[in-house]
Amino acid sequence: MWNLCVTSKIIQQRQDGTAIPFGETLDFLKRAGFEEIDMSLEATLLLADNWQAEMENRLRLCEQAGIRIRYAHLPYHYPQAEDTAGWEDFSLATRRAIDFAVRAGADCAAIHPHTFPTRDYDPEKERARALQFLSPYQEYAVQRGFPLALENMRSAGHHADPALRRFGTAVEDVISLADELSMGICWDTGHGHISGNPQYESLVKIGHRLRMVHLNDNFAEDDVHLALFLGKIDWESVACGLQAVNYRGSLNTEVHCNTLPDALRTSYAAYMAEAVKKMKTMLTKDSSIQGGNLYVR
Repeated sequence: MWNLCVTSKIIQQRQDGTAIPFGETLDFLKRAGFEEIDMSLEATLLLADNWQAEMENRLRLCEQAGIRIRYAHLPYHYPQAEDTAGWEDFSLATRRAIDFAVRAGADCAAIHPHTFPTRDYDPEKERARALQFLSPYQEYAVQRGFPLALENMRSAGHHADPALRRFGTAVEDVISLADELSMGICWDTGHGHISGNPQYESLVKIGHRLRMVHLNDNFAEDDVHLALFLGKIDWESVACGLQAVNYRGSLNTEVHCNTLPDALRTSYAAYMAEAVKKMKTMLTKDSSIQGGNLYVR
C-alpha cells in the first residue's frame, strides 16, 4: 500500500540525446528510492520487429532489479485522422500493450480518451467519439480479464481562449464515461489542476472508481510534470481525498529527468522520491476537509 512508484520514462536519454538502456533506467530509479514502475508502453516500441524479445528482456531486468511493474500506460501518440494504416498499427500496438500488462502482472493500465481542445465544442459528439475510440480496447481488456483506468485530461489552461473546450476534463464527464464502459479511473493531479478541478472534491466524486494516480505538479498552465511540492497544487487536499476514498494503490509519480543536465538528474530523482515519501506521511495523518477547510487532528 502506498508504495513509491514512478514512470518508466523517468530517464530515457542522455543530455546528448543518446538512448539510455532500460537496465540503467531501473538502476537509476532504484537508487533514487523508488520501488515500482508504471511502464510507459509506446507504439513505436510495440511495433518494432523485435518487440517481443525487448519486452521479455524488460520483464527479466525488472525481476533482477527487484522492481515491480505496478501499472502500465497505454499508447497515446495518435496518428492523423485520415491515416488508416497508422490507426491499424496503433490498434495493434494498444492490444499488445494490454497483453504485456497482463503478462507483467500489472494492477491496471491508464488509457486516454482521445479528446482534444476545440472551439466547436459539442459535448454529446465529443463523448460519442471518445466512446467509439475506447470501446474496442475495453472489450479486448475485458476478454483478457484486465482492468483499464480512464485518465482525466487537461484543459488548455487558465489563460487560454475560453472558447477552447475539451471533453474529459470535467470530473463528471470522466465518471460518466468510465461508468458506461465499466472502467476504473486514473486521477492525474496535474491535469486536474490545469482544468480547475479541486483535488479533494474531485477524488471524493470519483470514489471507488479510483484505480491509480498520476502524481505531478504544475502552475495550472502548462502540463510541465514537476515533482511534488514544486508547483501550486494543494497536496494536503490530495492526501485528504485519497484518504476519503480509502485509496490503497501505489503513489505513482509521473515526472521525468530527461530535460535536465546529467549532473542534476540524480539529485532531482532523489528529491522526487523524498517528496513522495512526504506524501505518504501525509496519508497517515488523521485529517479531513470540512466546510472547505483542511483539518489535521
